[in-house]
Amino acid sequence: MRPSRKAEPKRQLPAPTADSRGRYGLLLAILATVATGLIMQTGCAGTSAEGSNKLIRIPDGAGQVIAQGKEVPEIPDRITGKVGDTLVIENMDSSTQFVAGYPVSPHQTLKIPLNRAGRYETSCSVHPESAIKMVISS
Repeated sequence: MRPSRKAEPKRQLPAPTADSRGRYGLLLAILATVATGLIMQTGCAGTSAEGSNKLIRIPDGAGQVIAQGKEVPEIPDRITGKVGDTLVIENMDSSTQFVAGYPVSPHQTLKIPLNRAGRYETSCSVHPESAIKMVISS
C-alpha cells in the first residue's frame, strides 16, 4: 500500500490593487506589441553585408527623467532605416527599458534586425507616450 499524500493548500493571489492593475495593463500592452517586434525579427542573423547598425543609446539616468514625465533628449522620436539594417539599443541606465516589446536590462544591448519594409509605431518605455515610430525602406 502506498503512503497517502497530503494535499497542499491552494495559494491564493492577493486581490489586485490600482497599482497592480496598472502594471498588468502595461504588461498586456507590452505583450501586444511583441507581435510588432516579431514582424521585424525573423531570426538571429546579424546585418547583411549591405546593412548598417542604427544605434540608440539609452543614457544613465533616463529612468529618473522618464519618471518625472520628461523626454530623454538623446532618444529620437523616429527611427529610419533600410531592410538589412540592424537596430541596436544599448541601455546604459540602471532600470530596464522596453523597446518593441523587448526588455533591455541595465547595461545590456538588444539587436533587432530590420527585415521588413514599412511604417511602424511600436512601444518604447523611454518616451513619455511609450511609443516610437519606425520607417523601414526597401
